[in-house]
Amino acid sequence: MAQIIKRIFTDKTFLFTAILALLSLGFGTVKTSDIDVKTLMALLSLIILISIFEVLGILKFFAGFIIEKCKNLRQIVLVVLLLSFFGSMFFTNDVAILTLIPIIFNINRKVKLPKISLISLTTIYANLGSAITPFGNPQNLYLVSFYHLKLFDFFMHSLPIGFISLLTLFFSSFFYSKVLISQLSQERFTIKKREFYLLGLTTFVVLLGLLNFLPIWSSLLASLGCAFLINKHIYKEVDYGIILTFLNFFIIVGALSRIPVIHNFITDLMQGETSIFFTSIGASQLISNVPAAVLLSKFTGHFTPIYLGVTIGGLGTLVASLANLLAFRQYQLYARASSPIKFLLYFTFLNILLLTIFILVGLGLL
Repeated sequence: MAQIIKRIFTDKTFLFTAILALLSLGFGTVKTSDIDVKTLMALLSLIILISIFEVLGILKFFAGFIIEKCKNLRQIVLVVLLLSFFGSMFFTNDVAILTLIPIIFNINRKVKLPKISLISLTTIYANLGSAITPFGNPQNLYLVSFYHLKLFDFFMHSLPIGFISLLTLFFSSFFYSKVLISQLSQERFTIKKREFYLLGLTTFVVLLGLLNFLPIWSSLLASLGCAFLINKHIYKEVDYGIILTFLNFFIIVGALSRIPVIHNFITDLMQGETSIFFTSIGASQLISNVPAAVLLSKFTGHFTPIYLGVTIGGLGTLVASLANLLAFRQYQLYARASSPIKFLLYFTFLNILLLTIFILVGLGLL
């Protein structure tokens, strides 16, 4: 317990957001409804599940499998980005990031990878891929429900941006070398039948919870129970700091949204589809796209500009999407000796580059 507490209070991201949360309380009020408990529970269940996969060596096995099937660096990059893009459609962008970033680091132990650029692009295409389905990310679920959108109508909006995203994904892969990689022999992987069935059942329950077929608390209980039965030391490896950081973030957004001057300012901005589109992008850069979708939907009946704005707005700053923050935390966790500044600079550069491209795409789709 002492080790966990020490890790939390030496977590600079948590401490920074905690200070901002305390300051924001001095300007606005916070309601319990501002704290998305479901998101926090879902995230915690995912982090625990991925920790179990790591402890059992499954992520290391998948890393070896990808290396074994790919002949060069570009193929590895393409496979990882495609897994991120299509995986996020069905299992959410958070799942894609939590699963793939540890795999990238496992691959890097055998084959030298440009980790920072690959993690950055993996996050970008997890965000873009998740925008294509109604359940790919939290803001889609909220917007479809809020605007009472039919499935066909949603896909009419999402498929064009999904197609363009896929084209940019293939184009991005061409910037990586086709240098041949050593075909390393795959290490022998074994797992006990009891652990295999237990982990399979837990994964199934967690995914059903994420897709709203089961209450999300059942996913959390399943992952906690699985960790207890397989290896109780897993609890010590869980990154509780990211959960508390997200909690701080919800407090900040809730407080800021109730400041009268900000409320009036948003009302003045939400005039016309183009203005709504740019307001959604701008708000996402400051408070992230999930709370931006919730906040701005209350000011307009236009779905298209808000959907495009918060989708494209997930690119850009570190806080533009909660998934971006999650990717940064994963990088810090696995690249302990590396400077986070270098990651932030490269991550921001690539995000702003893609943000600029997709703003033009979004204007064309309005």
